[in-house]
Formats: sequence, C-alpha cells, structure tokens
Amino acid sequence: MTSAAPLAIAQITPYPLEAGHPVTAHALRLASELAGRGHRVVVLAPSRDPQRVQRTRAALHEDAAGLLPAAGDPPAVLAVGEALPPIPGTTTAGTLPVDAARAVEDALTALPLDIVHVHEPFGPSVSSIALRHSRTLNVGTFHLPAERFIATQVTRKRASRLLGRLDDRQAASATTAALVAHSFPIGLGYVARVPPPAAADDAPGTAGADEARATDDARPPAADGTSGDRPLHIVVPFDEERPARRAALRALRRLDLSLPWRATVVVADGDAPTAPLKPELRERIDFLPVEELRAGRTAGERAPQADEAARPGDHDGVRLLPPDADVVILASTGPRPAPHALVAALHLGAIPVASRIGVHDELTDGGARGLLFEPGDGEVLVAQLERLLRDGALREELRAAGRAWTAGRTWAAHVDWVLERYAVVRARRHDPERFDPAVVARLRDRPRIDVDLHMHTDHSGDCATPVEVLLDAARRQGLGAIVITDHNEVSGAFEALEKAERFGVKVIVGEEVKTADQGEVIGMFLSERIPKGVTLQEAIAEIRRQGGLVYVPHPFDRMHSVPDYEHLLDVVGDVDAIEVFNPRVAIGSFNEEAAVFAEKYRIVAGAGSDSHVAAGLGSVRVRIPDFDGPEEFLVALSMAEIETKPGTLVYVQALKFLETKATPPGARRRVRERRVRRATRD
Repeated sequence: MTSAAPLAIAQITPYPLEAGHPVTAHALRLASELAGRGHRVVVLAPSRDPQRVQRTRAALHEDAAGLLPAAGDPPAVLAVGEALPPIPGTTTAGTLPVDAARAVEDALTALPLDIVHVHEPFGPSVSSIALRHSRTLNVGTFHLPAERFIATQVTRKRASRLLGRLDDRQAASATTAALVAHSFPIGLGYVARVPPPAAADDAPGTAGADEARATDDARPPAADGTSGDRPLHIVVPFDEERPARRAALRALRRLDLSLPWRATVVVADGDAPTAPLKPELRERIDFLPVEELRAGRTAGERAPQADEAARPGDHDGVRLLPPDADVVILASTGPRPAPHALVAALHLGAIPVASRIGVHDELTDGGARGLLFEPGDGEVLVAQLERLLRDGALREELRAAGRAWTAGRTWAAHVDWVLERYAVVRARRHDPERFDPAVVARLRDRPRIDVDLHMHTDHSGDCATPVEVLLDAARRQGLGAIVITDHNEVSGAFEALEKAERFGVKVIVGEEVKTADQGEVIGMFLSERIPKGVTLQEAIAEIRRQGGLVYVPHPFDRMHSVPDYEHLLDVVGDVDAIEVFNPRVAIGSFNEEAAVFAEKYRIVAGAGSDSHVAAGLGSVRVRIPDFDGPEEFLVALSMAEIETKPGTLVYVQALKFLETKATPPGARRRVRERRVRRATRD
C-alpha cells in the first residue's frame, strides 16, 4: 500500500542508536521500509557518540530543512544528544539533557513533516520532547508491557496531558495496550498489532535451521523418547531482568544430561555465572556476549565504528537470538518482559518456553505456540524443557502453530497497516480546498472589518454589561461586527440584533453552550436557544440544524470547562473554527496548544476577547473581509489577521468582580440604568 503522495515522516525513539535496543531497531526498520515505499523519512534518536551528535547540530544550524531526504531515498538518521530513557521495571529514569531537547525542537520546527511517529513516548525522553514540540499529526507506539513508575505515579497528570496529544495510539501487543490504557484511559484507546522483529526478512526461520529441525522431528524416537543425535539448542536471551535470566540458568543446571541439548546464555560483556559450572555443564552451556550476538559477529571480527552503528537497513545489527535456536526460555515475572524476543523466536521457528504472564500468554495463545509455566516455578520450567527434548511430535505441533501465526506477520503487511493508520489520522484534517472559489474571489475585493468573536452581556449570569453598553463599546472600539455568546442563552444576542443598526455594528447571534460533561461549544448564526446539559455531539447537531457554525472556545484552557483532546478528535470534522487566542486564558501555553491543534487539522482559527466587561471588548480582534451570512463569514475568517493587545487579564477580571460580586443588587440596578443612559445618549 502506497500513499498517493509521498509523506514526510519522522520516526523518533528514546533509546540510543548504539544501544541495540529493540525499540530503536524497530523504528529504524520501519523508517527503512517506509522510505522503500517512496516516503521521505527522518529518524531522531539519542546517541552516545559526541562526534555524531555534533554533526547533527551543525547540520540543523546550517540547513535543517535540507536534512529531509528526497522521496524514496534512504532515511536520514539524526543523533540528537545522549538521553537516558525510562527503564522498565525500575523506579528511576534519566533526565533529558538540554542539548537533546534543543536539537529535537529545532528539527521539528524546521522540517516540513506530515507525521511525527514517536516510540515509547514516556518522559523524560527524546520521544516525549518530540511530542511536546511537534506541530503536526502525532502517532505513538507503545512497545514494552512494563509499568512506568515515573509516568504512572510521579508525573501522571503531566504524562496524561502529553499523551493526549497523540492523534493515534498503537501498541505492540494487546497486553501493552491494556496496561497503558489502565494508567492513561484516553478516549479513542489503543490499537494493538504485534510487529515482526526488526531483523525479520519476511520468511520465518532460516533454510538450514528449518531443514535440521524437520529432520530432527521426523527421526524415529530413541528408546527413551528423545529425538536422537542432534542436540537441541536452548537459548536464554539477554533482554529480560537479571532474576529471570538467573532462573533460566538454574533450570539449565538441573536439566537431564542424558538428553541431547546444548545451551547459549546471552550475557553482557564480562558477565559470568555467580556459581561456577560443573565440567559436564561447561561442555553444554556457552555464554555469548550480547554485543557479538546483536552484530552477528564471531570473536575476533572488527567491531563497527561508532558512526557505523544502527544504520537504517542494518537490521542484523539488532539480532535477538542465534538463528539456529530451537528453544527459547523467557522466565520474566513481569518487571521487564521481552515480548520482542518471544516474537523473534516464533519467526525463527524456535519454541518459546515462557512464564505465564499476560504478554507471554497472549503471544503463545495460552500455550498453543509454546509451553508455559507459572512465574518463579523452576521445577515446572525444567519439566517443560525435558518434555520438549523427549517429544518430537510436540515440537513439530508447536512449530507448526508458530509458523501459521507468523505467516501473515511480514514487514510488508505491517507497513501496509501503519500506512492505513496514518491515513485514518490524516483523513480527520479539513480539506484545504473546501471553500467555494467563487466566494473566496468575491471576498478578496471586500473591505476589511474588525470582529470580536466572543463576548457576553448581562443575560449571562456572570456578566453585568447591558446590551446597549456593549454595543456602544463596540462602536467606540471600531469593531465592524461582534458575536454575542452568552452562557446558555440567546436573548441578549437577539436584543442586540434589534438595536444594532443604531450603533452601526453588525451583530451575530451566538450562544456558549455548557454541555453535559464535554466542556463548552459556541454556536454562531443561531435562530433559537440550545438547552444546557446536552452532549457535545447533540449541541453540534442542533447548531447544524439551525444553519449555524460550530466554534470551539478556549479548547485547552484547563481552568475552564473544556472538551478534552479526545472529545475534539471525535468531532473534529464538524468543527468549523477554533479559538486560538483568548486573553482570559491565564497560561499562554493553552492558547499555543489550541493554535497547534488548529494548524495540524487545518481548522479555521478565530479569536475573541471573551469579554464580561465592556472595557475588555476589542482586546483581541480578527480583521476579515466584510461578509454576509455564515458561509461568507467562515470563508472570511479563514483569511483573518488576528490582532491582540498585551495583558489586560487582571484589570478586566477585577472589573468583572466589582460589577458583579462586589456590587449589591440594588446598586447594580442603578449603575446599570446610568450606563444605559450614557451609552444611548446621542
């Protein structure tokens, strides 16, 4: 599957390029596959190589936009500084250096991207920084089914807001999806799909290994039920927590030596068992440094230079298992499982013997594609291994189930699925050519007027500004049109509409509707009141029925009642315009977030004073061509120039308090009468 036009895509991983981490390997392989489909792809990742980081910084400074490859060219890999990612199963996480944050921000600001695809977007990390600075559509993939203490306990609220910026959430397993959803139950949820291993060549197993396994399983069993001469190769991968690997090694020590087996335990450089092996076990068990395994090297071969590490296309550089593995032990009790190793085993044609934890149960289909044992139960682990060693028919049955499961899980199929997910996200954006060209041409020749899109009269319970005073203030501010948006009421707007001609100001009837639990939405060009307490979807449907426009005010101001990101995604196709600046928003980043949302979904941007006092009117205005009716208004708003004034928040909020809460009702009536007389004086 190929998109009609090449996409500009950033793949972002939090793990260093040189670490050989399976998440980085996946991101590099996905980048390479997407580039092979004709897309323009860049990879951002931390690095431990200072020279490589320096080259990236220099390139970003000289010509950042030029770093995006041409369509179909190999991906560009940008090393954005050393960053320590969250460590699954621990209570600590590294902080993100400033140099990495700056490089990520510079890259995402300069590169004209269509999709930012972040992997493991928990913070602090390169992925979380990318999510913070991205101004385009964001896709996130959650890989590891491990609890993140920092994200879920210490910074949960902040992490939830950050993850809320994801426009599509993918998970590498249903178990991972359920785990993340439990901590961050965000609207549309998480779409699960198990990816193939980064080193997979779309053909399970290797020819030599598969032939040997077939011969082994077809050989008549010996008198003791074993398969005969060829020893089965048992592998303990490196990726799980140390206690799990120690448990696997203890099981190997207890295996029946009369059975034909040999084992490889993948270890860190210089690592060794805490207790020496017996001579007969030393002949059976080898300890293979993980760096040699990942690079596919034998002892004595030249190690790659730092700038050769983890290049796109070098997928063998992240090998998880020896290619001739027959059985793979995965003994994690849950803190740091390695589902990618189990998937790699199935793709190799090996049989997993795994602890019965959620992700192992899922990937083996409850034991249909491998054997399970209760976490920490060493006796059953040994029994399951010896059962496999003795029963060739069982081995073939499990391998056949594994082959059937991996048959359709190729990289070609996975990339098709990823592109389909990208298409789903991109389809939510508004069509930039949606406006009638005749209307656009007509409006270009119109004189421009200043408009304030959001204000209140004393028909709102929290405002004491009479209609006449508001109209007089609009005239004095030089506004050509105003949208009156009282809370759950249209009577003030209709009163203003009747009196507007006297003041020379065009009035649009609006209402700021408080929905049941999804914040507020404004309807413009309304003919009747919409009741408070309806759902967001019901309010939008009623606005549409009346022929009005849907305008979302202060969408990310968490000090107001606002629709969250997910509710907006549900209705993004029905939103005509979004408020990207509101001077009553106390924290500027909330306005910035609204502007980013409008930009990424190509929604028309608007702004309004949200004035509850006449003095605040016109503190923000949009300059648009003069219009007639909702269709011309929306097209005109798409051509708007937004003008703002520096902070008046404290002043207007103080005035609002004085005019409402601080003034007794009797005095308020007398003040109102004087203000109306003054406003209507010719």
